[in-house]
Amino acid sequence: MIIAVTNQKGGVAKTTSTIALSGLLAESSSCLVVDFDPQGNLTTGLGIKIQPGQMTAYEVLTDRKQSASETIIDTEYGIKLIPADISLASGEKQILTSADNSRILRKKLNPLRQEFAHILIDCPPSLGMLTLNALMAADAVLIPVQCQFFALEGLRQLLETIESLRDEDTHPNLQILGVLPTMADRTLTTQDALKTLKTKLPGVKIFEPVPKSVQFPESNLARQPIHRYTTERKLIEPYQEIARKMAEQE
Repeated sequence: MIIAVTNQKGGVAKTTSTIALSGLLAESSSCLVVDFDPQGNLTTGLGIKIQPGQMTAYEVLTDRKQSASETIIDTEYGIKLIPADISLASGEKQILTSADNSRILRKKLNPLRQEFAHILIDCPPSLGMLTLNALMAADAVLIPVQCQFFALEGLRQLLETIESLRDEDTHPNLQILGVLPTMADRTLTTQDALKTLKTKLPGVKIFEPVPKSVQFPESNLARQPIHRYTTERKLIEPYQEIARKMAEQE
């Protein structure tokens, strides 16, 4: 199953969630993560420093003859990675005039379905060509969203993009795995945001909120998935719920 982890708004714990979820999945099955954000935070977060001449997501995107499998590297905890760095930004520009440019990643990842039970794509905070490629490659979308009013407003544009792909028969089978509320606390702002999500998205799965905690940035600095860094159940259980749902849909 291929999951695009996306939200065009930054600062919603998208990469942190990708690392947390992949760390859990890799304990019981094969898991590949694709860093499709030119910022390369997923790559850095998994303890990888790009070396000169190393193949990355840039080659996957721009070289039609380049196999995605040749760019995969090992990281700790059994997670496999297609890394990325700032060169991916120029790759996005290079493919703008290419034929069938929204399906490049799909064609590259499809052969890997037999090798990996789970493939997670960490998308950039935008709705550009990189995110479109990720959506076209994915079976479903996981949407982390910060528990704030303005973050919920930005969610609407992403949902409209997903619906347009379905309606145009471009990707009619694209599913929404669910919305993951992040950085939740006990304030009225969080409670109002959660209530709004459930009211506005009656047909969409709203996962258990991920609490705001200093342990998330600490785990990122330690280059560890959250369940390796702490035993605090309330920080881990939302990701376990998502992992179970993914297993059900295999």
